[in-house]
Parts: sequence; structure tokens; C-alpha cells
Amino acid sequence: MQAMQVSVEKISKIERRMTVIIPANEVEEAFDRQIKLVAEKANIPGFRHGKAPLNVIKQRFGNEARSEALGEVIQQSLYKALAEQNLKPVSMPKIEPKTTGLNQQPLEYVASFEVLPEIDNVNFKLDSLEKLEVDVSDQDVERVVEQLRKQYAKWDIVDRAAKEHDRVVVSYHAIFDGKEEKDSKVQDYPLELGAKTMIPGFEEGLIGLKAGDQKTLKLSFPADFGDTERAGKPVEFVVELKKVFQAEIPELKEEFVKKLGVASGQLDELKKQIKQSLEQERDRLVKDKVKEQVFKQLLEQNPIDVPASMVEREAKQIHDEVYTHQHDHHNHSANEMAAFNEMAKKRVALGLLVGEYAKKHELKADDARVQARIKEIATAYEQPQEVIAWLSSNERRQGIEAQILEEQVLDKLTDGIPSIVKKINYADLKGIRI
Repeated sequence: MQAMQVSVEKISKIERRMTVIIPANEVEEAFDRQIKLVAEKANIPGFRHGKAPLNVIKQRFGNEARSEALGEVIQQSLYKALAEQNLKPVSMPKIEPKTTGLNQQPLEYVASFEVLPEIDNVNFKLDSLEKLEVDVSDQDVERVVEQLRKQYAKWDIVDRAAKEHDRVVVSYHAIFDGKEEKDSKVQDYPLELGAKTMIPGFEEGLIGLKAGDQKTLKLSFPADFGDTERAGKPVEFVVELKKVFQAEIPELKEEFVKKLGVASGQLDELKKQIKQSLEQERDRLVKDKVKEQVFKQLLEQNPIDVPASMVEREAKQIHDEVYTHQHDHHNHSANEMAAFNEMAKKRVALGLLVGEYAKKHELKADDARVQARIKEIATAYEQPQEVIAWLSSNERRQGIEAQILEEQVLDKLTDGIPSIVKKINYADLKGIRI
């Protein structure tokens, strides 16, 4: 009796083509089993239920039964062949039939798929590590207090010239390279003067205008502007100012402080809570800076091929994180996805390297650190015990375990590397423009 034949072609470090040949008798046996199942259920006029002759059943349902049989044979033989060859695809193999298994001929098909890259060793060397030392100052706390006041501000329309920190509504279009871009005119755009959200000179040029005024601003795009064709080049903006609003900012009184969640209404207590929050954020960002240095070197010193299917899945996940608040955030257009592919490729490569390093050094997620992280996350919610139970479920816990394992790998990679301490202020750490 003939046995299944399997051959594997190594297309690249991560691509495989596996050819599988199934003896004709196995295909016919699968067809016979399938046609008998159909016969038992078939209800054909002129015959009792399930009692129609087999030749009639084959005439009526033969093509459908053979298709089902072929699917069954391919699926079972695929799993068996992968196990025999010790292959673990990272995505569903693409099946390409070569012969159909008809007329007592063997069934032959090719399965194409990707596998994880073989990583023999994870190299890492770093002469020194820059560690940031950041103090949270009273000025940082005051900045947050002012932001909170602005968040609760009431905006009243006024009939006067616009000043810095006013909110205005404008419509505008650009004149670039001598061409008016009226087709891409921006209508009724809200803008806070002094927020520095527009290119330099735009907001400043609106100060002193009243509702109904028009002005042409002669400016230049910054040298690092995202559109390289326009970066550093002159541009004019024809602007119409529609409305001017001034802020009525709440005073720092007990009623307002209570509104922010401080039961005592004491300003000092509010500032204490803000400072604790900023210090927690500081610690997280400082760790991220260390991680960024180390993992950048890890990637550079260990170039590996990564499966395209894994990159695609990761890119979709990044896309959905970015567009999570949009109704169509699961619509993965080609243009949108292209922007995330490089980031996704680095994430996948890093995950593979971290996993291999942990495996070679027999590192496993420390349970105490996992539990501590779950409790830390839960404290930010009103019902922490419910959140702890939710985060402790298998799927969500696995995500936290992956984070902890990554931190443990980071600790081991940086163990013994001398540090160079650099002092910066909190605003620079956050990239806040003052």
C-alpha cells in the first residue's frame, strides 16, 4: 500500500513550499465514506428515505461529495505532513492543487506558508546607558492646574479684536507656488491663539483681527514639515476670521477643586495628587527611554526576516489603536496601512528576539510582578476588585505577562552596563513647548 509523500522546499529563511501526494486509494476511500453519508440522509422522490441506490446518489450528489472528500483529505494530510516535518506555519497555508485525484490518480497539492525565523543567538552589546534624572517641580504642577482650569473654561463670543489665548473660528486657503488652492479651503476651523498648533506665524498673524476681517499671511513652511515638497518653502494663507471667543476660567476655589474629585476641596491636596500622578508618569517615561535605547540596539545587532503575515496582523492592530474612536477604524485601507508597516515590522522582530532571549535564558514572567501590575492598573478604577478579576482572565493576563517578561529581559540585558546620568526637566521629558 502506498503512503503519503511529502517534500519541502525552502524558498527563504521564513518561506516554505510543501508538496504533498496522497495515494489514489485514500481519496477514493474518503469519497466512499462521504457518499455513504449523503445516501443515508438523501430524500429522493420514488425511493424511501435513505434507501436510494448508490449509483443514483452518485449521479445526483457525486460532485458535491467528492469536493467534501477532497477537502477532508487535504485538511487531514496537511496537519499530518506539518507534524511529520516539524513545521509550524504562522498563518493559514495557501493550498494550490496540482492534480484532482480523479480517475484513480493520486491527489497532489502544494501548501505555501511562512514560518518563524530560526534565531541561533541573540547578540547584544552596549558600552553605556543614558539614564534620565527628572524632578517634578512646582512649576510642572502649576501648569497642570492651569490646564485643568482651561478645560473647564466657558467660552463666550466677544465683539473685539482677537488677543493671545482667545479662541477663534477661521476659514482659509493657501497660495503655494503662485497657485490658489481654493478647492482645499478649510472652513470654520476652531483655533486657540498661542496654542502653537499651526505653522509659525499663523496664529500670531491673527492677533488684532476682528470678526469679518480678512488677511493674507506671508509665511514659510518649517524645514521639518511633513510634506517634503513644501518643507522650507514660502506660502501665503488667505484667512477670514469668523468669530472671536474669550475664556471665562474658573477660580481656584473650594467648589472647583471638589469638582475635580478632591473631596476636601483643598487646593494643596489637589496639587499633591497632581504631583503624584506626574511622578508616576515621569517614572514610566524614563523607563520607556531606557527601553528605547536598549531595544534599538537589539534590533540593529540582530537583523532577522519577519513573516509578512505577522507584520500585516500587527499593522492592523496598530491601526485600530490609532483610529479606535472612529466608526470605521476597522477599515484597513492600503494608504493607511502603509503608514504602520515599518512600525509593525519592528514590533514583530522585537517580539521574536525578546521571546528567543527569554527562552535561551530560561526567563518566565514573574508571578509577583504580574500580580503587582494588575493591582497597579486596577487602582485607577472605581471598582478595583472587578478590574482585577477582569485582568486576571487568561487572555488579558497573557498580555500583562508579556509586558512583565519584556521588562525582565530588559533588566537582564542592562545588568552591569554603566549608566550616564542626564538631568532634564519634566517639560522636556514630555516634549512640552513652554
